[in-house]
Amino acid sequence: MIADKKAFSHKLALDSDGGIGCVFVIIMAKIRKIFNTIYKIISTVVITIGAIILILYLCGIRLYHVKSGSMGELLPVGSVCFVSTYTSYEDIKAGDVISFRVSDDIRVTHRVEKITAEGIITKGDENNTNDPDPVTKGNYIGKTVFAIPHLGAVFGYFRTMGGMIVLGITGVLLIVSGLFYKQK
Repeated sequence: MIADKKAFSHKLALDSDGGIGCVFVIIMAKIRKIFNTIYKIISTVVITIGAIILILYLCGIRLYHVKSGSMGELLPVGSVCFVSTYTSYEDIKAGDVISFRVSDDIRVTHRVEKITAEGIITKGDENNTNDPDPVTKGNYIGKTVFAIPHLGAVFGYFRTMGGMIVLGITGVLLIVSGLFYKQK
């Protein structure tokens, strides 16, 4: 008789003496399984993105969000430029796309038109005239190696107060849920 009770499936357990208690245990087990799956996915994504950004940073790649349409289809508004800070100022040639500082808080990414004794002359692909000031070694950041369109909108959101709150809450939830995370 005991062997028969052990053979019961979850569906049969609903009709056993446990009644609603068994249903609760089964539902909680399913919720825990769903939670564990979601936790694994989110933590894997967060760790992977963090590792990629760290590796890029260590390789001298900086990410910049495109906020104007001066580069047209090459770098549409909302793109993220991956700029190599290891490409030296002296290695830049006409046609390269470079990033440089205009002021402490403004960075520009434009195409090199020509190189003169005063510095590098740049121009946005959609602009009619060259940029007013040449890029010098002092304000040069690096050469754009590639860009991803529309990814900047995501980064832009996380720089807002709402985005920072979402990141903070997500981080706290991952840490707290990690304390309670149990894998069979």
